[in-house]
Amino acid sequence: MIEFINEKGLIDPIGGDLGAEVAITAFSAHIFDELIKRTGAKLTCGIKGCADVDMYMFESNGKRIAVYKSTIGAPAAAGVAEEVFACGVKHLIAFGICGALVDTPPHTFIVPDKAFRDEGTSYHYLPKAEYIEIKNSAIVQRSLKSSGVSTALGGTWTTDGFYRETRARADMMKNNGCIAVDMECSALQAVADFRGKQFYTFFLTADSLAGEKWAPNDILDLKVTDSTTTAVAAAVKLAQELA
Repeated sequence: MIEFINEKGLIDPIGGDLGAEVAITAFSAHIFDELIKRTGAKLTCGIKGCADVDMYMFESNGKRIAVYKSTIGAPAAAGVAEEVFACGVKHLIAFGICGALVDTPPHTFIVPDKAFRDEGTSYHYLPKAEYIEIKNSAIVQRSLKSSGVSTALGGTWTTDGFYRETRARADMMKNNGCIAVDMECSALQAVADFRGKQFYTFFLTADSLAGEKWAPNDILDLKVTDSTTTAVAAAVKLAQELA
């Protein structure tokens, strides 16, 4: 891989003004639909660039908060985040489901404090390193705690190849302090760091790699649950605190 070069890119994300400094994004359809239902956010505009993304808005205490459904995977999610940041957003909250690497019940709340960079996108934004610090993990954990939500704090393994999650790799990540596996966290933090923005994230465990065999749990048929509504409420509360 070409070494990181800290210089201006040849192509810039298209800027604009969403009129919102805080944005919430979710990856799963059932979580996003619940987020729209809870906030009453209305479709306001669209962003065309890395992907065509509909942008929704709701108001809280006179401040506009943006809501969008993120594309899945580090390159696409990071590209959309670039465009959202270019439109004036300073704080991005991303939340969704993850895989468990340790023995935890489904729907356990995870707050990552570091992410193992097993994806390619972050290396275009920051020098080579195995991990990236998730800088606002303490803020997220404090906000969730104030909502009465118990959380597990630990590392996450961000990978591009979810069909190449092997036992050896999962065990290595677990031995290095990772308790979850996801597909976007390290890249989104890298984009935020490079652009001077703030990133906040938490997960709900779904499938599990903790045992000898993969346990899909409910990931093949995701539905709105009590934990989903709790997660949505927590994300909205955090956004309101930041706005």
